[in-house]
Amino acid sequence: MAYSFNTTTISIAGSDQAPLLDISVSGTAAELDITGAADNAHTYEAGIPDYSVTFTILGFTAKAVGDEGTIAIAGDTWTETSGEFTTGVITSIESSGSLDDVITTAVTVKQHTVEV
Repeated sequence: MAYSFNTTTISIAGSDQAPLLDISVSGTAAELDITGAADNAHTYEAGIPDYSVTFTILGFTAKAVGDEGTIAIAGDTWTETSGEFTTGVITSIESSGSLDDVITTAVTVKQHTVEV
């Protein structure tokens, strides 16, 4: 079964971010060294997971750094939320363009629990 990016969409707090050009979902965790003096090899455990979504759209976003809400990613063969989280906060927005080319905006969303 082939996986296709085509028809993929992302929305933040119900606001579609389009036209979507690319998206990446990543998760990292601190490496906790739990090696003891009697061990003959290093042993590690993962710290608290840190998930993020970065996507690029054509033009500008109406969103701002600090905006938060439900994150939803859906697509042709990819229907899930952003890694392991469903609510996030925008931590970075970067717009760029060049001569005879389009303006694009990259947005980074980090895991966040929205308080009610």
